[in-house]
Parts: sequence; C-alpha cells; structure tokens
Amino acid sequence: MRSREGEQQDSLHTDKGAIEAPAGAEPDYHGAMIRDAKLGPRRELTLCIETWPKGKPVLEGGDIVTLRFGAVANYEEIERFFANPPTDGLHYLRESSESRPNRRIVEMEFDRSDDRLRIIAGKVSVQAGTPI
Repeated sequence: MRSREGEQQDSLHTDKGAIEAPAGAEPDYHGAMIRDAKLGPRRELTLCIETWPKGKPVLEGGDIVTLRFGAVANYEEIERFFANPPTDGLHYLRESSESRPNRRIVEMEFDRSDDRLRIIAGKVSVQAGTPI
C-alpha cells in the first residue's frame, strides 16, 4: 500500500488541479512539445508529449508521456484544433477546478501563439515512457 506522500509525488500539481501520473514519472508540462496527436477510433484523443528534460538548455531527450482522453464531449472542436496542431511548446497543461470524476476538464495554452484549448473528457489516463 502506498503512502499519501507517495501519491502526492505521482501527480502534476498546479494551482487549479492535478493530472495523475504513473510512479516515477516527472511530468512537468511547462515547455513540453506535443509530438503526436491521434483522434479516434471513437470520441478519443491520444497525445504523445515530450517533456522538457531537466538540466538541459534545449528541448530534446525529455521523457515521453502519453495522455489519453476518452469520451471527449467537445470532440468536433478537438478535431478542428488538431487538424493543424501548434508547433509551440506548452505554456501550461492543467486540470480545471471545474472537473468532476466523470467530467474531466483539461486546459492547455501554447507559448508564443497563445492558442488555448479545453478538453472535456469522461476519462483521462497517463502513461510514461511511451515511444513516439
């Protein structure tokens, strides 16, 4: 059984919420890059994100984190957005304080372009170490 302290280390904590991460992951999404976005087969979105590597001045060689969003309520908006995804790094990725257990709201904003996106999903899962 894991301690409460161990559970806290496995989350991305922000002032608005947390997106659970697997044990041992370091999901600091500030400056991270979306390397791949897949839609479907149903109302699903899968993002492969390369996090900013700690202690390195350039973005390459960071951890790969896969975020999976299921039962996406605003799927048409997500589909339009990822038809031409931003190439900028993420300014932030956080869970909204409006989230509930079966209605997760994840907010993203991108550097330089100031593009913003809200993903409203029934389920969000995180997997670290997934190849691009």
